[in-house]
Amino acid sequence: MRSVRFLGLVLLGLLSALPAQALTITNADQDPRTVTVKAGGDSSALTIEPGKAAEPQCKPCTIELENGELYELEGGENLVIEDGVIFVDGITSSAAQ
Repeated sequence: MRSVRFLGLVLLGLLSALPAQALTITNADQDPRTVTVKAGGDSSALTIEPGKAAEPQCKPCTIELENGELYELEGGENLVIEDGVIFVDGITSSAAQ
């Protein structure tokens, strides 16, 4: 019985140690853009300056733009904000698996 409990704890530890996928958000607009990243119970606001990028952790997550639009993401996506709208510019190979 102890070995079953031990193996269960090991498996739980391995599952919780899976790495979160980075998400790349690039701001192609002339103005700074603020996005809110919601993952699980956590929420954080990121302000991305013009021509800059941010890489929040996402596995999975929801991105909310200033205008209230919501985007459900898995992590590993490359996003571009253009004219206040998010476009998917690509997906990294590790996220596609």
